[in-house]
Amino acid sequence: MIRNIDKTVKIIFIIILFWTTLLFGYALICDPMIGEAYTGSFAVKDLSDGWTMIASDGSEQTVDLPLSLHETEGDTVILRHKLPKDVRNGMRLCFRSSRQDITISVNGRVIGKYSKNNFMFKRKMVVSAFLLVELHDEDAGGDLEIKVTPGHTGSGRINAVTYAYGNNVWFPYLKDFLPLAVMAFLLVAIGFVTVFVYLIFRKNPDVSASLLYLGMFIAIVGMWVASECFIKQLYFGSPSYSNIFSFVLMEILAGFAAMYFNEVQAHRYEKGYVIISVIILLQVLINSILSFTHLVDYYESLFLSHIWSGIFLLWTLITVIRDIRSGEIKHYSVNAVGMLGITVSALFELIDFYSGATRIGIFLGCGLLFLLATTIIQTIKNMLARAEERRVRSEKMNEMTFQTIASTIDAKDEYTGGHSERVGEYAARICKKIADKYDFNEEDLARIQYIGRMHDIGKIGVPDSVLNKKGKLTEEEYEKMKQHTAIGDDILKNLDTIPGLREGVRSHHERWDGSGYPDGLKGEEIPLFARILCLADGFDAMTTDRVYRKRLPRERVIEEIRANKGTQFDPELADVVLGMIEDGELDC
Repeated sequence: MIRNIDKTVKIIFIIILFWTTLLFGYALICDPMIGEAYTGSFAVKDLSDGWTMIASDGSEQTVDLPLSLHETEGDTVILRHKLPKDVRNGMRLCFRSSRQDITISVNGRVIGKYSKNNFMFKRKMVVSAFLLVELHDEDAGGDLEIKVTPGHTGSGRINAVTYAYGNNVWFPYLKDFLPLAVMAFLLVAIGFVTVFVYLIFRKNPDVSASLLYLGMFIAIVGMWVASECFIKQLYFGSPSYSNIFSFVLMEILAGFAAMYFNEVQAHRYEKGYVIISVIILLQVLINSILSFTHLVDYYESLFLSHIWSGIFLLWTLITVIRDIRSGEIKHYSVNAVGMLGITVSALFELIDFYSGATRIGIFLGCGLLFLLATTIIQTIKNMLARAEERRVRSEKMNEMTFQTIASTIDAKDEYTGGHSERVGEYAARICKKIADKYDFNEEDLARIQYIGRMHDIGKIGVPDSVLNKKGKLTEEEYEKMKQHTAIGDDILKNLDTIPGLREGVRSHHERWDGSGYPDGLKGEEIPLFARILCLADGFDAMTTDRVYRKRLPRERVIEEIRANKGTQFDPELADVVLGMIEDGELDC
């Protein structure tokens, strides 16, 4: 009753969760409804159409923004437009520089300037950034002029121009890029947490050093994405400095990825990974020197980093394919899926970068989260596998220990030495005889033979005075002797590698008519292996000398089995044993 109620309650909770999830999603995407509280306006006005562009050669044309720019480095392009009549105090004009010096004027008055010459430290070109300038009532309808001086090779992009009240100009960019910024800082946090977890558990043999390199790799990607995000001005006090470490991070990415992949692949391809890492390191050092001496900017040498990254990705694919062919992939199969995933996402990232995409890092970030997930799954899988190996190894040792104990018990019984070995052998023969009917295989035959050897292990708890007594046991002594089945079951309670072992040990003295011990099981309630052991045990008892009598002749053995068929023994199995005796498969 309680279980049914519990099941019903769980189903109702899941239905409620599903319904509220749908409602949550709808509330996010639906338009404001009548009667809802007013949230204010984030309106941003566009000023991108109908510009007059004066090229460096003096030619004029009417253009719409954004547009691609193809000028010689250092040449100046002038953009002119009329400011709208609705410009008011508190408004701001927003224009993004793409590594270009920018000067913004209204009615000949400079209201904003962004130039490499204004930086504290000398630079070859400015960092891409948003230039926000204040507008006033008197600027309404005025002549707006924007001078753009390209850096680098002169190529680039002239971006859209917008205006709005206060910081509302940021709203469209926040809407587009805030999720990317959140993902970036989440990656940084995950990376450092992963490193921290490794440092805590590094002495655990199940924790691979790959976790350390993965954590560093993730943190680096997170910092790189954060430093390249369009809205970095909102969280970096110095976007230009963030730009410097952005390029350094970009160049060392492949190096940390190589450390991680090398560890995952158990250093099989260490030489190749080390060569790639050394080349990347030398490139970082040389590029840093060239940049700080103002000979070559990081941006200008970035293509070299991408080339080496491409070579590294190709090398990774080659090593994974080789491991698939050699079978080594089985040791890191889940990790390999993640490695291929991050490789594909990195290729997409490179393609996206050179196609002029603005959401830099989205592919790499998603690929890294996937790689982290596969690494965690692989780590858990490895830990479980090693735990299972330890368990099996421990139980194998227990099996050997118990076998030794069983042999010792046999040895100390002066009248039944070798009894357990013979019972195991007889049980295996009976199993083989009925194998077709019960679908027994070689493993089953070996198992019943082992159980037969162990069936009397509980006698270790029976006093020697009872075990080796010459003559009939008293009632009290017989009760002590009967306890050996339950004692044996208790001894083997933590040994689970051999199915049927405990049942065979506990129930081999149960009788078909229900008068046996320790549980009084009847008929087919008695496990099959226990019924077989009962016959094997009884057959050996009849065909060997005991404390209380000599071995029985062949005719008497047959007579006893027939007499006890259906009372002590399973009648069907008894007929099988009788047939084996008659055919000479069991000697007596």
